[in-house]
Order: sequence, then C-alpha cells, then structure tokens
Amino acid sequence: MSMQGLVKKKFVLYYSPYYSPDFAGGERIQLVEGIDFFTEDKGFRRMEIDEIESMKYDSTLTISYLRLWRVE
Repeated sequence: MSMQGLVKKKFVLYYSPYYSPDFAGGERIQLVEGIDFFTEDKGFRRMEIDEIESMKYDSTLTISYLRLWRVE
C-alpha cells in the first residue's frame, strides 16, 4: 500500500446562511477528516456521498446549503 492510500481526505465544510434558515446568524465552517462524516444518517444521499468520495484535491462541491472544499 502506498503512502497516498494512508492519508485521509480532509474537507472544509461551509454552511451558508443564505441557503438555510438554520444558520440565520451567519455562516459556520467545519473541518472534517475522512469520509466517515458523510452518511445517510446525517442527511446525505447515496449519490452525494459517491460524489464526495470521488472529489479530487482542491475541488469544491455544493450540496443544498453546504459547500465542501477538499483540502487534502
């Protein structure tokens, strides 16, 4: 197994107040390591999880009120 396979993917999650009333007071930013965070139990659809798993370094993806940025 290569060292590349051992590195966990890291994502910055940006929750926008413009798309979700849950964050009316302002945006919220969260750092997530690994793809274990993105599950159907947390509201992600299987298609969205597949898209997140295939994200390349430094790419972004918007899902509803959430913008993801893969940083590692």
